[in-house]
Amino acid sequence: MIATGGSDDGTVKVTEIATGREVRSVNLGTGMVPAVEFDAKGKNVVVSGPGSALNAINVDTGEVTVVNAAIGYLPEYRFSADGRFMAARMSRGGGLVIWDAKTWKELRRIRSEAMADSIGYLGFSRDGRYVAAIDREGRLHFWDPATGADVSTVGKGLASAGQVEFTHDGRVLAASADGTIKVFGPSRAPSLAPKDGGK
Repeated sequence: MIATGGSDDGTVKVTEIATGREVRSVNLGTGMVPAVEFDAKGKNVVVSGPGSALNAINVDTGEVTVVNAAIGYLPEYRFSADGRFMAARMSRGGGLVIWDAKTWKELRRIRSEAMADSIGYLGFSRDGRYVAAIDREGRLHFWDPATGADVSTVGKGLASAGQVEFTHDGRVLAASADGTIKVFGPSRAPSLAPKDGGK
């Protein structure tokens, strides 16, 4: 299935790719829907907007759960592969928000001045033990989503708009807006060291 938003009337559509059949159409109110994302199991679509709200739509029933009515625009949020957590960067003041992805209960906010004004993306390790992001100084941060603990900070010089992805073998790929890709690993250890000098 594929979920689409973007309309000015606040409508989110879920379509079955193989047949083109519209599975679900839900109107959340007037306004732009800038971001949609399926959870790890494909059971819910999480929607940023309209306005400042963050909503979750159950694909099977169309039921809408208000995750947070006034959190503001979230350009990106990610789910851990085990379906336990959802994380998003806060657009106001920097830092992360962690939710229980089954109950939509907010678990914690990880405040980080280094993340303010940084527009990079998040990445979860495959086992859900770490969530990572690049700060405005170009450093790669790792947090434990279960406790909020700052596990490690590695690297430098990455563009703050970079993408972060974990590989299946536990390494981390950090792609910068300047065209540089650095590889770190192994991510299973709390103390991460650059692999091959981080190049």
